[in-house]
Amino acid sequence: MELSRSDIQEVFQNLIEGRISREDADRWAYARMQAFDSNDLSFNPKGDENLLWDAVQYLYGIDTKISPDEYMHSIDDIEAEYSSRWKN
Repeated sequence: MELSRSDIQEVFQNLIEGRISREDADRWAYARMQAFDSNDLSFNPKGDENLLWDAVQYLYGIDTKISPDEYMHSIDDIEAEYSSRWKN
């Protein structure tokens, strides 16, 4: 499995725009973590590995709630994080 900046951007944009759920984004990130653990994940370009991996780690657990009806990170928080680190 290959991971690129455009993959990260697509997941963030879909999450922010409501096309996928937080649970879907979390499962997407978890699949990449599993691939990484079994040495089946490659980064494109290789030089962006840390940046791309940081995005996977951010998205893993994005569905965490602090109360039954409130997520730890608001959509505004997610959008701000995305814009500052992975959008460009």
